[in-house]
Amino acid sequence: MIHAKVDEDLRDVTQPMISVVTPSLNHGRFLRQTIESVAAQTFRNFEHIVVDGGSTDGTVQILKEFPHLRWISERDDHVVEAYQKALAMARGQYIIQCCVSDGFLDPSWFRKCIDIFEKDDEVSLVWGFGQTMSEEGDLLNVTFQDFFADPPPQKQNCLAFWLASGFPLPEGNYCVRSEVIKKWFPDAQSSDWFRVCPHLGFMYKFFTQGYSPYFIPVVANFGRTHHDQRSQRLSHIEKPGQAAYFNAVKEYGKSILTGSVVHRFRNGSSQMIGQIQPHELSSLRKSIWRHRLLRSRLLRIDPYALALKLKERILS
Repeated sequence: MIHAKVDEDLRDVTQPMISVVTPSLNHGRFLRQTIESVAAQTFRNFEHIVVDGGSTDGTVQILKEFPHLRWISERDDHVVEAYQKALAMARGQYIIQCCVSDGFLDPSWFRKCIDIFEKDDEVSLVWGFGQTMSEEGDLLNVTFQDFFADPPPQKQNCLAFWLASGFPLPEGNYCVRSEVIKKWFPDAQSSDWFRVCPHLGFMYKFFTQGYSPYFIPVVANFGRTHHDQRSQRLSHIEKPGQAAYFNAVKEYGKSILTGSVVHRFRNGSSQMIGQIQPHELSSLRKSIWRHRLLRSRLLRIDPYALALKLKERILS
């Protein structure tokens, strides 16, 4: 039983290595499964922080059932305010975000992330596969399945892939060094799409500031789809924010290739460990175009699925 296990060890953690942060607002129907999926991790030196925006659906009563949680419940003016509260509370060396309707599938995910960080100080963020879950709790498709056969580049080599695609690393499972996310995650003073789409804003800063990610090819977490999720409620402001993000990635790539910006790489302690030299720009340009071509949706979709999509377009 999860509650018993929680009472035995997690309540006594005073110097956590990992902080799990969960923003919450009126999604109490999913809360227990989220908390228990975190508590089921085999790596035990972590804390779980829930920042609730003043829910009125019984969320607070559920939070009180789990004595190991660190939580607050008060009104937030914006989602970035909730995240900044959670980041300020976090004591861990590493931070994992887990929304209130999501959770973890791999019970060893935290340990796998820690193992990478301990072996390689150039890595600032570790990520893996996510899997979609329905509102009723059924597991559906694994996201970005083509990465099983053709993994994305690692560490500094991931820059060209990001410039080619704007691919945002999945917020539902990535584990990132605390000092990096606390320094670069958007706050209430951030403007435009950084505030509207804070995870995309953090991704933009992460890559443009020269940090490096590492991909582990395992299914780490589930992300639940449900009728009142934020991306649906606020699609009218999030879609323009997403478009602005991809445009900003494109412009940053242009600035590197034209030489107006020198891209510098940093390790997990934010120390500069190298930069793209002028004679390397031609190779970078080729890598960007290679990723755009070989990883295009048109080449990766099977013929039958493509035919179905064309049929839907014609009939609509």
